[in-house]
Amino acid sequence: MVIIPRPIDPKEIRRIRKELGITQEELAEKAGVTQAYIAKLEAGKVDPRLSTFNRILQALLECKKAQLRAKDVMSSPVISVKPYESVENVIRIMNDHNISQIPVIAGNKVVGSVTERTLVRQSLEYEDIYDRKVMEVMEEPFPIVNEDEDLEVVKYLLEEHPAVLVQDREGRIKGIITRVDIFRIGKGRE
Repeated sequence: MVIIPRPIDPKEIRRIRKELGITQEELAEKAGVTQAYIAKLEAGKVDPRLSTFNRILQALLECKKAQLRAKDVMSSPVISVKPYESVENVIRIMNDHNISQIPVIAGNKVVGSVTERTLVRQSLEYEDIYDRKVMEVMEEPFPIVNEDEDLEVVKYLLEEHPAVLVQDREGRIKGIITRVDIFRIGKGRE
């Protein structure tokens, strides 16, 4: 059975372009047409020649391939703590580095995480929170993605987790991405 892909309606170009975060002008430049032509195409006011439409689709495909990856926005090196360190030390490290979450690493393995929220919650349970060990208060590890992971996947994970760790091809932790890092890459384009 031969499956023929559904043709793309020229009016869908706007939706695809916006998902990729590129402007009409950027798309026009990459496709070798004018911005006005892209505007008319998106509004359904022009019926493009097949060759022109293919150039526009090719430009969109190239933009998709050029999207940001985890390694492009991660902070490095990763500041971490060990499970046997004191909570007092963790708080000092977090204050010194102005961070609100930190991974817990034993050897080369991520075994947990500590966040400001964790510490506040645990301080209600333990009066001697400063004397506790990290292993007593840590929570589940942050999710880990490969360095070439698409940034959209990272954004999805950040909806549920305060941070995402980034590993290289050998599985070594190379960076961390937080919600703040996503905002640093700039405002969305129109």
